[in-house]
Amino acid sequence: MTGQPLIYPSLGTVQNRLIVFFQQIAEACVDLDAQLVISLGRSAKPESLPQLAGSPLVVEYAPQLELQQKATLTITHGGMNTTLECLNNGVPMVAIPIANDQPRIATRVVWAGCGEAVPVKKVNVARLQTAIKKVLTEDSYKQNALRQQEAIRRAGGVSRAIHIVEQAVSTGR
Repeated sequence: MTGQPLIYPSLGTVQNRLIVFFQQIAEACVDLDAQLVISLGRSAKPESLPQLAGSPLVVEYAPQLELQQKATLTITHGGMNTTLECLNNGVPMVAIPIANDQPRIATRVVWAGCGEAVPVKKVNVARLQTAIKKVLTEDSYKQNALRQQEAIRRAGGVSRAIHIVEQAVSTGR
């Protein structure tokens, strides 16, 4: 780790095989004063990738929860787990929604002011670079992510959710 602001792309356990997105993300981040850390989620070996632009740190596996605690920005597919991990850590996002519920989740991220979204069919280096720079430089994204973090904390987070589920199971309501 270089100590620079950390950009962490996480495309989930299925979409992380879409290597072309990692290539575009790396190129979009070349001129930024930030460290790009790409975890392939055990879907590929770093040496199997083509040469990526810039000098991203590419690993087969990285502890996502720990990286989220250090991240300045996460580039995500908009999956519920990664999105909630970002919000739980007050990390703004750039979403590339690919399938299933991801477009709706990305829409909510944008609506809440916690990030930007680039539709999968419109992804290119220029659009990614614009979204990344906007989220990194406009403080409102970080402030909105921090507001969501506080709302999650006030709501009781995972502990409260477990309590609600346990109550529903035990009472049938």
